[in-house]
Amino acid sequence: MMRHAEFLKKAAAKKTLAHAYLFSGNDRAQKEELVRDLLEILGVSSADSVVINPSEETSSFEITISQIRRLAAFLSMTSWNSSHKAVQIQDAHRMNQEAQSAFLKLLEEPRGDTILFLLTEHPDMLFETIRSRAQEFKFYSFSQMQIPGDVTREFQKLQRADLHMRFSYAKNLSDEPECIDDVLRQWISVLRKALHEAARKDSERALPLSRSVRTMQEIQFLLRTTNVNPRLALERALLSL
Repeated sequence: MMRHAEFLKKAAAKKTLAHAYLFSGNDRAQKEELVRDLLEILGVSSADSVVINPSEETSSFEITISQIRRLAAFLSMTSWNSSHKAVQIQDAHRMNQEAQSAFLKLLEEPRGDTILFLLTEHPDMLFETIRSRAQEFKFYSFSQMQIPGDVTREFQKLQRADLHMRFSYAKNLSDEPECIDDVLRQWISVLRKALHEAARKDSERALPLSRSVRTMQEIQFLLRTTNVNPRLALERALLSL
């Protein structure tokens, strides 16, 4: 991650940054700090930069097409006192389909003086056409992988359990909705740690572990943003193990 920062800061100093970047991974603080550092190096003023967050006016906490239209209007104007205009989209995966379609047009017709930063933990939720037009850098906080032993042991028991036991666990957990997100976060951390170790050893386990992580992230996202049935979602999560 430090290499990412050093590389991009050098590019900013040389004015050779790309038009669009996708910062993925779970280290939100590091991603935000790097964007701030890059804008400072470029000398982008607050008048020439904008941050887009999911709208609190929507029940599903989305980024809407109206927000992207306002962004397009902002980008169409001449910079006030900076060489570049900069856009930071927080939780970019929360753009709904209309918003993503509108944003894609901005990527397809880039202005030379504009730099776009998409920050997300769930890049797979973005259109592939958006991802392909942005340079992706991954930022992970491996300190989050220091997982208590009891959490790891409990999860390993579930991995070995039969379907009846897994579904029973899903039912019991769904009766405590306030705990679901934290449990899923812990499961994802356990899987990420296992994936990191498997990838380092070039293990055949890496691919199925990667699929499990992706499924867990998708389910966590759905539970956070939709009215999906928690029990059915948890059953799907446990079937992915």
